[in-house]
Amino acid sequence: MNTTERPGVVALVTDALGRSADLIQTEIRLARVELGEKADALKTSVVSGLVMMLVGTVFIIGALILVLQALVAALIESGVSPALAILIVAGGSAVGGVVVLLAGKKTIGAVDPTPTRTITSLQNDARMAKESLT
Repeated sequence: MNTTERPGVVALVTDALGRSADLIQTEIRLARVELGEKADALKTSVVSGLVMMLVGTVFIIGALILVLQALVAALIESGVSPALAILIVAGGSAVGGVVVLLAGKKTIGAVDPTPTRTITSLQNDARMAKESLT
């Protein structure tokens, strides 16, 4: 005679619900960890991007000062040589500043805060739960 009993429907449903609750708790922990990682990466990206933008701003301010000096020199002197030299240096500073600003802007937008691992894991869990119920 077979003494092993097959679990009833209630026991199976209770077990499935318990496992689902454990799975959901695990997924929530995973989401918290992943969002923490993404937040740290975003913070680092924002800080480095802002530093680059600050450096670019310094270059642009320097360029503005040099352009203004060149205009003053051009008005005081009718000679082209000193003013032209200052304008060339100012133009180089402006180009350098714009390049650094654009690099900083690109750095800030480089982190995608979407918790992709958690989403993938939830999709897999939903698929497995659906398959186990059918």
